[in-house]
Amino acid sequence: MRAVSAILLLACCVWATHAQAQSSQGNSNQNNNDSSAKQRGSIWDEPIKFNTKAKDACTMVISGQGDFTKLRVSCKNKGKSYWCDYLGKPNLCRAYNNNPRHYFTQIMWEMRKQQNACQGPRVYKPLMCKLASDEAQMVFHNSWPKTTTPRPAQNQQNQHQQGQQNQQQGKPAAPTPKPQAPKQQKPQPAKPGAKPAKPAAKPGQQPRKPTKTTTARPTTGGESRATKLAQEYCWKSFHGICAYFISWFQN
Repeated sequence: MRAVSAILLLACCVWATHAQAQSSQGNSNQNNNDSSAKQRGSIWDEPIKFNTKAKDACTMVISGQGDFTKLRVSCKNKGKSYWCDYLGKPNLCRAYNNNPRHYFTQIMWEMRKQQNACQGPRVYKPLMCKLASDEAQMVFHNSWPKTTTPRPAQNQQNQHQQGQQNQQQGKPAAPTPKPQAPKQQKPQPAKPGAKPAKPAAKPGQQPRKPTKTTTARPTTGGESRATKLAQEYCWKSFHGICAYFISWFQN
């Protein structure tokens, strides 16, 4: 009887010890689950707040959207407001799983350097996940109000892209139109009896002054004959008078 009682007492002690161990393990697991739930709630429920360079008060809210993690950034300042969304899979980064809040804190450090938090980089990849795949980065998805670009800049960009496509395909670029030279008028034939037109003076050239031309008066045969007769029959001092009278009588 004593042996049986000892065996029963030993079995009761072993069972009590095992039950106590299971109870303590269950309490530790529950505490771990509560701490992980608390850490997850601090990221998904508690927004991250910051101010931009333009003193815009912004709030970052993280939520789930299917297989992606969604980041909504909302800002307000002096009656104006705007927001933008980013999508990504940061859970593919091991460092994110260890400290997810620090992942978005590093993104916040970059956004607060901008005048407008939604007009910064289109892709954010924190330094803690630099070695992770590109799927772990947050990519711009949508915003309000939507940003628009002026038409002239868009046309120049389209022309630049078209030129690059032509170069890749081996097509020659469209030639730029050259300014046309003024047409030269053909010289028209002169009409019969019309005076020839004077050539136009070249630019920078002064017109030449007309030069006077003197023509020698031809001597008639009578005058030369009267002079000879006067030299033959008159004294030397009367050659001129004799020649005048001889030519007068001859005429």
